[in-house]
Amino acid sequence: MKILIFTEGNRNGGMDTFIANLVNYWPNENDEFVIICNDGHPGASYINEQLNGKYKIIKHKIPLNWSFLSFIIKYLPNIIQRIIRQIFRIILSPIQYYFLKSILQQEKGDQLISVNGGYPGGETCRLINIAWKSLTNKDSIHNVHSFALKPRFIFSWYENYIDKKLIKSCKNIVSVSNYCSNTLSIRRAFKNLDKIMTIYNGLSIENDLNSNKTKLRNILNINEDDKLIIMLGTYEKRKGHEYLLQAMNYVYKQLPDVHLAILGTGTKTEELFIKECIAKYTPAKNIHMPGFLKNANELIKEADVLAVPDQDFASFGLTIVEAMLNKVPVVSTNIGGLPETIGENGKCGFYCDASKPELFSKKIIYIINNKEKSMEITKNAEIRAREFFSAKKMAENYHYILSM
Repeated sequence: MKILIFTEGNRNGGMDTFIANLVNYWPNENDEFVIICNDGHPGASYINEQLNGKYKIIKHKIPLNWSFLSFIIKYLPNIIQRIIRQIFRIILSPIQYYFLKSILQQEKGDQLISVNGGYPGGETCRLINIAWKSLTNKDSIHNVHSFALKPRFIFSWYENYIDKKLIKSCKNIVSVSNYCSNTLSIRRAFKNLDKIMTIYNGLSIENDLNSNKTKLRNILNINEDDKLIIMLGTYEKRKGHEYLLQAMNYVYKQLPDVHLAILGTGTKTEELFIKECIAKYTPAKNIHMPGFLKNANELIKEADVLAVPDQDFASFGLTIVEAMLNKVPVVSTNIGGLPETIGENGKCGFYCDASKPELFSKKIIYIINNKEKSMEITKNAEIRAREFFSAKKMAENYHYILSM
């Protein structure tokens, strides 16, 4: 069976990890995969590095609403940019649909999985399912990795039309958490829809002998016995860097020698904002921003605490699962699907209100000062991660849907 996996993106992220794990842990070794993405998608190189088995990657140059004429639009006020990009979403859709059908005709796949971010997310991610149905009269899977947004009134006619076409084209619309699935009901066409289901993202639970041997502590030039807190994520404001640094202000009052490593990448503006927050809340403290590190998720195992301070749009905690599998305690906010990933508060990790950085700091301090409790939490967390969040189980679930 030839399976087409389609995605659209402008950042590295969890969708790329999802695709790599889905292919590598697919239960039928005789199946082959074609991954189709936009040219310039930074996650394509990561996918290529991670994949095993029969696959190829195709990059297209179909115009996308978020990048079309961006060299001109980027100088306009943000609100004008958003309106123009919504207009482009509608204007470009017939062109995108035409080229997507051409790609599908050329590849002649047997099954299709479209991997989207939020919803509506990437327009080509929706149109590929519709084009597939038109060409093959087969249903496909539309995979959603983040929250659904309510359409703006002026564009609701178009959004409702595409939503209905997508529903008719899909066997299932699959999201990565129950919380994420529930947000889809904000869309009129998705209310009480029985095609919506949840399959948790999964990671490898095996010991990788070929894993990255880079030592984060060597990069940061800190000692093995120094306490280290890690935050891993893009530099977007919604990831909660300011909140974490507010919390660290309290942490440093009790644990002045602790180190914080902020791992990730972003725009120069986003990086500057984080550095301004460091100067404001935690000046002259042990805070490190090493920038992009290859296989940064593997470096989580060196942490004494993984901090996940998300403030919005956290549909599933993939880095949390990474920490759970590596016996690293987690302190998270209670945003979106993060509590659903951790489970019972205090048993497999901690989560607290996203508006209370002092409480967040208390959880970090508690874990660092209570080794026995930390070991108990990480033991429970590893058991939970192995039961619910294995890549093998995830791939088997998607395989089952396609085989129905």
